[in-house]
Amino acid sequence: MCGLVGVFDLQQDAQRFRRSLQASVDSLTHRGPDDSGEFFDGPVGLGFRRLSILDLTTSGHQPMTSSDGRWTVVYNGEIYNFLELSRELAEDGVSFRGGSDTEVLVEAFAKWGPSCLDRFNGMWAVLAWDARQRLLYAARDPWGIKPLYVSDQGTHVGFASEIKALRRLGCDLGTADLQSVRNFILDAALDTDTHTMFSRVRRLEPGNLYTFRLDKDVSQTAYSDGTESAEVPSSDDEEGFIEAFHETFIDAVRIRLRSDVKVGTSLSGGLDSTAITGATAHVVSGERINACRHAFTAAMPEFDESPYIEALIEKTSATWHVTHADESTLENKCETFFRVHDEPIHALSALAGFLVMELAAREGVRVLLNGQGSDELMAGYPSYVTPYLRSLLCDETLRYAFQQACSEAGNTTAGLKLLARSSIGLMPGLWWRQPLRYHSGERMAIAKDVLSQTAGLPAAGRFLHDFLHHGISNRPLPLFLRIEDANSSAFSLEARLPFLDPRIVAFTRKAPARLLRRNGLNKYLLRCILPGLVPDIVWKRRDKMGFPVPHERWLRGPLRTMFTDAVNDRVLRHRGWYQASEVIRMRDKFLSGEGAIPRVLLRIFFLEKWAQQHLDVNTADDQRPLSNSDLTG
Repeated sequence: MCGLVGVFDLQQDAQRFRRSLQASVDSLTHRGPDDSGEFFDGPVGLGFRRLSILDLTTSGHQPMTSSDGRWTVVYNGEIYNFLELSRELAEDGVSFRGGSDTEVLVEAFAKWGPSCLDRFNGMWAVLAWDARQRLLYAARDPWGIKPLYVSDQGTHVGFASEIKALRRLGCDLGTADLQSVRNFILDAALDTDTHTMFSRVRRLEPGNLYTFRLDKDVSQTAYSDGTESAEVPSSDDEEGFIEAFHETFIDAVRIRLRSDVKVGTSLSGGLDSTAITGATAHVVSGERINACRHAFTAAMPEFDESPYIEALIEKTSATWHVTHADESTLENKCETFFRVHDEPIHALSALAGFLVMELAAREGVRVLLNGQGSDELMAGYPSYVTPYLRSLLCDETLRYAFQQACSEAGNTTAGLKLLARSSIGLMPGLWWRQPLRYHSGERMAIAKDVLSQTAGLPAAGRFLHDFLHHGISNRPLPLFLRIEDANSSAFSLEARLPFLDPRIVAFTRKAPARLLRRNGLNKYLLRCILPGLVPDIVWKRRDKMGFPVPHERWLRGPLRTMFTDAVNDRVLRHRGWYQASEVIRMRDKFLSGEGAIPRVLLRIFFLEKWAQQHLDVNTADDQRPLSNSDLTG
């Protein structure tokens, strides 16, 4: 985890931003406490804060220039296949000065140009300056794991890993983006496109290469996400497909253990984190591998996952570290948590991840493996049931689809109703008279003809793989990745996500619906490889928790003052975004003890905390870097 800053000056004098660029770099010290650097060349200024993970020597210093002097980069992330790429480059005559993945990246730019991005297995946000062509390139990894924000100021363009750093760079962030505000209040939508909550700040689109030129022309080109080159066997042989997936998953974990610092895992009792922790126990040695011996959990008394976790710890012999939310300091902790996040959060469950990162940092761990992406790739959410059944109706027999509907619903009557609802608009006429075995081209032809007749389903979610793609590219995964990055970077940690290895993504894309859910079980493909990796009690469980938190108890108890200060009549009327009287009515009803908090009221609370911390903020206070007292108070 590192922090980068950049400026592209159309007046070709980036040196005039030297002081503000240094201030911006300093504001990212929490992202990279180990080293810093600057680079200026005509229109380009680059700044960097380094968190040393691979090659802890000065050989990994950034900004880094290629051996031929043409390319200079600042880069946040990790290229997990850097050893394989370094050998390929060495065979082509490249000599390396150190052992960092950054040097592999910059020499890859020198050898292959920007098309080198197609070869990377990893996560990245990168600014690459081509001194010969006088072009600045900017790119994020295909899934958007690493952030990169941009603000066009007319005479120059600013770039940064965090929005706060853009303000320190001197950028005018604008006002609240009212469409984004509306989307969040009414539809709980966050991070669904390039817009941010600030009207003059955009996030670069993942998987795209942006080229900035001095004539103000900016081009955008999508590059390969790496899934096309992955070797995936036919799913017709289920046993062979599952075995190949098992080997690929272990290898995805293995290369994410490449580190010169301590590595751990974030561990709930769910399938994803236990699968990763179990897999780490199978990878005990290898080139640049740091064996993973630590697992970290945030425990809440209302949500006990200890039977699952303890069984896994006994099997893997990992050292288990547990943190609890201290309610006496919860309000102060939440204030820091809200300040860390430059945009609104979606739920206080994100605080659990924040506490896990804090605990890992306290134990000296700098790399943490986590399970983000698994639910979106392998149909982990209940909302995937309907598109799953629709896919079965097109790809399998009606009898099989009915059996699976009954398993999902729990009984025959409910299963019949569920299947009927799922089939609405799928086929005109008496579809039940036909065997319904359609594949690929036929399915898409049907979809094109009858989608307009389908009611009540999101446009991107008519069939399962459409729905999964929507979850990865639109919602909810981009939001979760943004939360993960902010939580980890606050404590100078790097979060690594094995499920977003392009080879894993390729398997899930080619897996038929029957391999993603089956017999009422979500993430069936993952469950198939878990016997032997994790205890039976874990992979056979049907419920899902993750890191839940007691929203209602906290907001009526230790966070009550924070809640009422944020959601009060004067503030709401001044903001002008709400029907203040209705919001206050909901608030008072909830605080009186009547049921769960309305979701819209919770979103208004989060939105107001963001606005107070980042929109109405005292500029001087907002611009100071996070300190140890902020993160431990």
